[in-house]
Amino acid sequence: MTIFRFAIIKGLRNPVTMLFNCIAPILLLLVRSLWVIDGATSGFGFMSGFGLMLIVIWGGSFLIAQGTINDRESGAITRILSAPISMKNYLAQNLLAYMVPLTVQVAVISVLGMILYDWNAALALGLFICYTVFTIASVTMSFAWNCLFKRKESAFTTFSAVVTFGSMLGGAFVPIALLPTALQNVGAIFPVFWAMRGINALRELGGAISTDYMMGLGVMILFAIAFLLYGGKRRMI
Repeated sequence: MTIFRFAIIKGLRNPVTMLFNCIAPILLLLVRSLWVIDGATSGFGFMSGFGLMLIVIWGGSFLIAQGTINDRESGAITRILSAPISMKNYLAQNLLAYMVPLTVQVAVISVLGMILYDWNAALALGLFICYTVFTIASVTMSFAWNCLFKRKESAFTTFSAVVTFGSMLGGAFVPIALLPTALQNVGAIFPVFWAMRGINALRELGGAISTDYMMGLGVMILFAIAFLLYGGKRRMI
């Protein structure tokens, strides 16, 4: 698992990546007004901590997943593949290395939410699962997106625009109900739309599982599979 270990180290040694994946989520969780309104769990106000956390995870996923495009630019991937290791093994270890720190981050968020905001165990577990599935979809989307570009600057610029518009149309930044009627379903082309749908359904029922919650998870899993299949078929070298 040498590639796995070095992929984690390379991903987290970037200061901006450390900010998104380690510091920003904790700071966001400490802003009580984003999570609680009038003593009750927030989630239907103008800016919800639950939605902003999705934006942080989405951005952090892209930053940490830039390892593959960095390897391609530096020529490291050619040297790695000259050793007895297959492309599938290389990609599997890298993608796993990108997902592990983000999953740990989500676990910390869930535990702190129980401590700070009295989330019950069912709600915390449901949020952990939803955020984790969204993390997987975000990492695979970032991987597929990086495969489209030869330069990381181009990938970063265009993906930043996708995150911005996707967060607005998907309900992560403002509730979908506040958008014009014609735009309320446009965000369905982004995983964040389905993550918000699942989170809102979960919180409406205090952590109970519902059809909307399961549908949100299911669609995000389909997104992840599609992104992984697309990225896996692109030439890396």
